Amino acid sequence: MRSLPFPPLLSASDLPRSAMLFETDDLEHARQEVSRIYRPYRFTAAPRRAMPATMFNLGGDGVALSWFAYGTEIAIRPEVLGHFVLVLTTLAGHSDIRSGNVAHAGGQGSTVLVASNEQSTFRYSEDNVQMGVRIDARRIAELWRRLSGREPPHALPSCTLLDARSRERWLASVQTLRLLLHPDTPPALRAMQLPLAEELLIMNLIGERLDDTGTATVAPACVKRAVAFIDAHAGQPLTLSEIAAAAHCSVRTLQRAFHQWRDIGTMRYLKDVRLQRVRTALQEADASASITEIATRWGFVHLGQFAADYRKAFGERPSDTRAKRHASA
Repeated sequence: MRSLPFPPLLSASDLPRSAMLFETDDLEHARQEVSRIYRPYRFTAAPRRAMPATMFNLGGDGVALSWFAYGTEIAIRPEVLGHFVLVLTTLAGHSDIRSGNVAHAGGQGSTVLVASNEQSTFRYSEDNVQMGVRIDARRIAELWRRLSGREPPHALPSCTLLDARSRERWLASVQTLRLLLHPDTPPALRAMQLPLAEELLIMNLIGERLDDTGTATVAPACVKRAVAFIDAHAGQPLTLSEIAAAAHCSVRTLQRAFHQWRDIGTMRYLKDVRLQRVRTALQEADASASITEIATRWGFVHLGQFAADYRKAFGERPSDTRAKRHASA
């Protein structure tokens, strides 16, 4: 019986063994374990088995990522999700997902949002592999209020992500979150980056549903408040919505304001501030921390990209900055 086949984007080597919840030929045992992550369900399955039922799970604060396969043709009818939404992406095989007014059958890459308040049924082929992203409905509602300044709908309706670019953005945000949730990620780095990664993932899901706030006139005061907040809290895991809240405006208003008054985005300004803090630390005569430690402390996850951004900003490598400190000592 063959093992769970992960596509290149989500290869088995990228998922830690500690994230595996089960690998079993007993579908009743699989049902009990899956129900703990999602909701209890009823199922009917074909007798033929292609591989063991398997599930991996990586949990964040308000978002959890799962990969699962049943290894047989199966039909599932879960209870209504209730306090979370579920985004399902077919990684291998075929799926037939029905939820509310949505009925979608597809192969690799097909992605469906399952609403928190609608009855659903799932059918998977024996070679099917699914990725599930479970998102706390309260986090969605909170971010909706921050983005728009308005109350969110009672629940996001079920829908399919048909646009290829939307799916690409969605998978990219999932990939970023998956890397942060890996056990090898330094805890300090995870604490700084996880709130932003989860927020960006949710924004990718709800961004197009938000109506334009209609704010045509941009007040520079909100930019000044945002800049002051960023300068004072750059070492903390800031999210775009937190900065907007400190600036007393919606996220969209703040983004317009930054582009109009500073010709850059809000998060770009935050990155520039953090780069400058790294440079200052490298120039300090008594600095004993390594370049990697300093960069990580200020939230830079990918050190190769950090080095490129640093060189673009200051015209030299981080090691050059540190070497100048030694030369002048």
